[in-house]
Amino acid sequence: MVDQVHGTAIIDAGAGDQWPVLGVADVIVSDAVLSRPMGVWAADCAPIALFGAGGTVVGAHAGWRGLAAGVVDVAAGVLSLRDEPVVAAVVGPMIHAECYAFGAPDLEAVAAGVGVEANTITSVTSDGRAALDVPAAVEAALARHGVRLNVFGECTGCDPRWFSHRVRTDTERHVLVAWTEPAHARVGP
Repeated sequence: MVDQVHGTAIIDAGAGDQWPVLGVADVIVSDAVLSRPMGVWAADCAPIALFGAGGTVVGAHAGWRGLAAGVVDVAAGVLSLRDEPVVAAVVGPMIHAECYAFGAPDLEAVAAGVGVEANTITSVTSDGRAALDVPAAVEAALARHGVRLNVFGECTGCDPRWFSHRVRTDTERHVLVAWTEPAHARVGP
């Protein structure tokens, strides 16, 4: 795991011995050779896991600041640099628009960071205020890299099974854990 800072820094899980917390970053990379589970902490931010065809797993913590900074581009870029197409993409529980009031200048920043017009990721809260649609922002950012989501998480604000700092001022966090299993040779006929 890494301690998130709402940015785009990367930590390679195979590069250090400081297990289980490897440092401060918002993107963590593990490969099939290492085969360690890796985790992304979150409460309202989107925890993302991208699985590459060669066994690389990239985790990303995508809050609004990270989305604005291009954290999804950085995460997808890791697999692109390794020439590994994404074979699966999972996003865990995150806050959804109905619970996430958001100001226009910050909506513009997120839109620029995910490469869409602001109206694509703008919605309204359950009480009618302007809102950031985090799932739409994550989906748009991944679509720029030809990635379609396989699993999409529930709203942390609406569902009490998940922690939400924004809605309930929870201080706890949940974690999305991802890994790959090495391929096993088949024995026999």
